[in-house]
Amino acid sequence: MDFRQKQREEYRSLPRCYYHLCTDGWRDGKLFHTVEHFTFCMIGVALLTLKFGVQIYAFELMPNHIHIVLSATGEQCLECFYYLVRRINKKLKAAGLPCLPRDYWFKLIPIENRESMRHHLVYLARNKYEKGICTPCGHMWGTGYLLYNQTASLIVGKKVKYMSGRELERIVGCRIDLPPEWEIHPVLGILPRCYINIDKVQELFPSVKDYMTMLVKDYESYIRISTSLEEDIQWSVQEVKDIVNQLVNQMFPQKKLIRLSSKEKCLIAVRANSQYRVSASLLSEALFLPEHVLRQALNSKEYGVSLVRR
Repeated sequence: MDFRQKQREEYRSLPRCYYHLCTDGWRDGKLFHTVEHFTFCMIGVALLTLKFGVQIYAFELMPNHIHIVLSATGEQCLECFYYLVRRINKKLKAAGLPCLPRDYWFKLIPIENRESMRHHLVYLARNKYEKGICTPCGHMWGTGYLLYNQTASLIVGKKVKYMSGRELERIVGCRIDLPPEWEIHPVLGILPRCYINIDKVQELFPSVKDYMTMLVKDYESYIRISTSLEEDIQWSVQEVKDIVNQLVNQMFPQKKLIRLSSKEKCLIAVRANSQYRVSASLLSEALFLPEHVLRQALNSKEYGVSLVRR
C-alpha cells in the first residue's frame, strides 16, 4: 500500500468533525483559466452541500488550489474532493487544456476547537490578499468578501424557482433539484449566502473590528497554518514593517525603531526571520540596514543561528 492509499484509508476512518480541506497546489498548471471555470467550480462547491450532506463555513478558489472549511466525515471529504476534481477536469478538457495529474491530492486538517476555527477562517480570507492579488475581503471567488461587507448584500441573482429545468441544467452542468429560494448570479454562480453557514462564522467573530483586526494582523496563525499546508509565505513590505514594529515593542518597549542601534536591529531581524520567516531583503527595507549586514547577523553565532531566507 503506497502513501496515497494509506492516507485515503486514514481519511475514510475519520469521524464527523470540522476540517480544513486544502487541495494540492498544481505547480505545472492552473485549475481555473477563465471566469467561466471559476463560476463552474463555485457552483460545484454549492452542490457539495446537496450531494454529500456537508456544511460549509468558508471556501476560497485560488488559481491552482482550493481551500474549504467544512463539517463532514472523512469519507464525505473524499467524496467532495473527487467530485470537484471531476468538475474541474470537465472544464479543462472542454477547453483543450491538460487535465489534473492522476496523483493530484489534498490535505485534511482537523479543526479541534473554537479558537482554531477562528484562525482557519481568517487564513482562508487572508489567502488571496496575502499573495498581494487583492485587498482584504476583495477576492470574489470565495467567501472572504461576505463577512461584514455591506456591498455583498447588494449582489443578487435570479431565484431558482423562476428558472426552467433546461436553463438550470445548462448553468449547473447536471440535473439536480436545487432549493427554490437559492439565487444564481450570472458571474458568481450560486451565491454563497444561499448555502454557507454564515451564522456560525459571525458567532465566532461578533464584531467587525474583531474580524478585520485578526484578518490583517494575525501573522502567527498564518505562519502556523501555512507551514502545516506546506504553502509558501509571501509578506508585503508593509506587513514586514508591522511585524518589525510589533517586535520592537516586545523586545525594546522603551525605544522607537529609529533609536535602535545596529546590533539591536540585528536582534530584531533574527527574531523576525526565525519566528515569521521574513527574508533578509525585506528586513533590510523595514530596518534601514544593508542586506549584507543582516545576512551576516542571521548567520552569526553572536545573534543565534537562523535560516537565511531570500
